Amino acid sequence: MPLFLSAPAFWLIAFLCLLVAPPARADALDDIKARGELVAGVKADYQPFGYRDRQGNIVGFDADVAASLAETLGVPLRLVPVTSSNRLQKLAAGDVDVVVATLGDTIDRRRLVRMIEPGYYGGGASILVPEDSPIRAWSDIAGKPLCAVQGALWNRLAATRLLADIRAFANTRDAELALRERNCAAWLYDEAALQHALTSGAWPNYRLLPADFVSPWAIAVASDGRLADQFDQIVAGWLRDGHLKALEAKWGLPPAAYLQDAGALWSRRDDDGEWHCRRGADGRWTADCRDLNLVEAQELQGFGAMVLSLRDRFGIDLTAFYDPYGRDLFVRALLTTCILAISVIAGSLLVGFAGAALLRLRIPGLTQLIATLLTVLRMTPPLLQLYLVFFGIGGLLATHGFSLNAMIVAIAVLSLYAGAANAVTLADASATVTATSTDRRHRIAVLAYPAVMGSCINIVKATAMASAIAVPELVYASTTIIADYGNGGLMMNILLACYVAIVLVVVQGFNLFQRRVLQR
Repeated sequence: MPLFLSAPAFWLIAFLCLLVAPPARADALDDIKARGELVAGVKADYQPFGYRDRQGNIVGFDADVAASLAETLGVPLRLVPVTSSNRLQKLAAGDVDVVVATLGDTIDRRRLVRMIEPGYYGGGASILVPEDSPIRAWSDIAGKPLCAVQGALWNRLAATRLLADIRAFANTRDAELALRERNCAAWLYDEAALQHALTSGAWPNYRLLPADFVSPWAIAVASDGRLADQFDQIVAGWLRDGHLKALEAKWGLPPAAYLQDAGALWSRRDDDGEWHCRRGADGRWTADCRDLNLVEAQELQGFGAMVLSLRDRFGIDLTAFYDPYGRDLFVRALLTTCILAISVIAGSLLVGFAGAALLRLRIPGLTQLIATLLTVLRMTPPLLQLYLVFFGIGGLLATHGFSLNAMIVAIAVLSLYAGAANAVTLADASATVTATSTDRRHRIAVLAYPAVMGSCINIVKATAMASAIAVPELVYASTTIIADYGNGGLMMNILLACYVAIVLVVVQGFNLFQRRVLQR
């Protein structure tokens, strides 16, 4: 109870913290020079752009780009692994100075960080499908379940424009496993990465759809300033001198149309011999060298204007709830979490009653087997159980043409985990009540009530683990929104509020049961 009594004070402090504007930063270039190193965020799971070699070092196209930036600044480089879902948060938090991590350039992301112009690479999305798949064109993915990686730009586009059913996993490894086990119809990811995977020979009897959603990739820094201006000039120079094309060839990448076109544009000279793409008096690049879709302001009125005002004046970014995709994603996730909570509570109680009854039968051999099984279920971490069932058993079933539903797996695993603890609690309570007692069931319920309630509350909180196997619950939705908008602090507070509310409802339900049934 003390936790709940202190909740108002906690939320008051949390809300006040949200209203405090972030402190002004010193010039980033001076910080780097004073520190004596450039800290770059690079992917470590995306071959050949950023991955670990046999010695555990991060290497790849993006790692080389980061090394070239550090060399130009005259400082050593330190690489920090990032993912699609946390790269912008690490940049905003100051954990890295620059992000070079296959980051697609969009107007929403430009509101969060300073994108370096011009882009250093470019590409689109593709879809890896089994050779015998009926998916032959992008229009065929409507309603189809697609494996994806959390935070990837393509997820939103495929869901909103082509009505695909996106099942985003935390990393590429899990997305690959899910595709191999036929838990989704195809894998939606960056074209270059999928081309590399296909040519490596690791995906026989699979094919790729032509690329779509092509956009430039940009290096990102936290804000405007001398560092951003210097990086702008460096990337422009690389497009002119062929440095990026050389890296492309080094890492065995097929020639990118973006580098061909951008190289020609940025190498062009005017009649006076000056570069056509150069800075004007206002410090900006020539207008026809920029993608105006990325720099034009979006005019919003009404609720949209209020949302942007909260973001710009107070740092409270509710943009995701103005955007229909983010809003619908969160509402569906809240509903999914509530269904999960109700299901695992009911499932854990059923498993508890059944397990306790089997233990009380005291059948030689069977009782020991049930006790051992309950111990294994109780002692094995639920996240590990989710992986073992979804990817382990799911992989075996996939070889016979069957696939497991992630939601059902989550309900079953979490119900068995909490149910095993409930079974032992109920069996122990039953052993302390004499068989001749007239109100035996009532007394067992009274004795077991505190532990069973605690078990059910804990398993409701554990439903967040279901996001690991792409169940679209609250953590899954919040991670996706944070990856798109970088509003980690706000979303974590909203997520906490939702779970506190759900737990309070569960507690009130148990308290009502206690008053109506156990205290009679």
